[in-house]
Amino acid sequence: LLLIHQNFPGQFRDLAPAWLNSGHQVTAIGSTAEAPSGLQWEGLRYLQYQFEQEPSQLERGLAVAKLVQQLIDQDCPPDLVMSHSAWGEALCLKRVCRDLPWISYPELWGNPRSLGFGFDQSLDGLVPDAKNFSSANLIAELALLQSSAAIVASRCQLLSFPKSLQQRLTLLPEGVDLQRIKPDPSACLAIPELGLEFRAGQPLVTFISRDLEPLRGLRQLLQAWPQVSQTLPEAQLVLVGGRGQGYSLQQPKGRDHLADALEQLPYQVNLEHIHYLGLLTHAEMLKLLQCSGCHVALSYPYTLSWSVLEALACAAPIISNPDSPIASEMQENAEDVLVLVPFNDADSLASRIIELLQQPQRARAIGAAGRGWIKRYGGLDQALKGYERLFQRVREQVVT
Repeated sequence: LLLIHQNFPGQFRDLAPAWLNSGHQVTAIGSTAEAPSGLQWEGLRYLQYQFEQEPSQLERGLAVAKLVQQLIDQDCPPDLVMSHSAWGEALCLKRVCRDLPWISYPELWGNPRSLGFGFDQSLDGLVPDAKNFSSANLIAELALLQSSAAIVASRCQLLSFPKSLQQRLTLLPEGVDLQRIKPDPSACLAIPELGLEFRAGQPLVTFISRDLEPLRGLRQLLQAWPQVSQTLPEAQLVLVGGRGQGYSLQQPKGRDHLADALEQLPYQVNLEHIHYLGLLTHAEMLKLLQCSGCHVALSYPYTLSWSVLEALACAAPIISNPDSPIASEMQENAEDVLVLVPFNDADSLASRIIELLQQPQRARAIGAAGRGWIKRYGGLDQALKGYERLFQRVREQVVT
């Protein structure tokens, strides 16, 4: 297997070690300086492409194609290629892969609604620029049309594509390692440098996003918090993520989106109960989810977040919105597993947070339902079986 991802391992984080463990030979191409380390990565061959300055998408594509050609010239061509296409790595693959089976990950078809337009009331009056989507969509379409097969990980991502392209996509979740990621009623996360310690059973509200930005409902959560804090003064809010621009097209007014949201809080709110932890290790994040009394996972109709699936696996009770990626994935069963509130209704969000923190037995029941759903939806073992079937299908296509 040849796996290509700009920020390897990317979505191959759990899949690649499982493939190595099952006996596949795995080579990876990425732009990060070092290969992932640890016993689970033993046997991985890692090739890096690099530039002194940020490369264009075409430059990335040419660099990746050169490395693939080197593998072929060295008489070690891959049996199958898998490539994320968003940053341009797949632009030139067809010319070197020729008849090699190639599976692409176009991930998402950019559209105004996926970035909040017509969805988030705070964006009313702004007009989306089609240029923000056209280049990325062209790259996605090229990869989708040229590859042997194309994958998306969630129904929400599948439905973002035009109907004419949806039939070329395979919906295949990446799976969650349910043996490793599970509830722990005795969980404890200590952050010594901040003098913090969180334990399961505390009135703890969690929010996790790659970057703390409007796309995942940051504003609505901070708008809801004064009501939560007034009703439950002992409640604590834990925010995890970077402070970059993220995927939002709206620029922050101040330092960043988090600073903007915090600035809107009334002075009476106890800021000592709002904890910004920055970026955590994966193990720390899982501990936090095991401690969570309520996990807020609002979202534009964008990609399905790993942290949401892992929150379900940890049996954290989740509040989301009807049009979110996780609600879309569950479809008609969403109300049995999630607490749903309208994306723009901060008052309803506050009420539901308070209810979950005040009713721990109900919260545990919702968390258990979430754990049950993720078992049915697909653990890592189930995902691996789906990938093996796909591998066989695309290789048979090339042979015939």
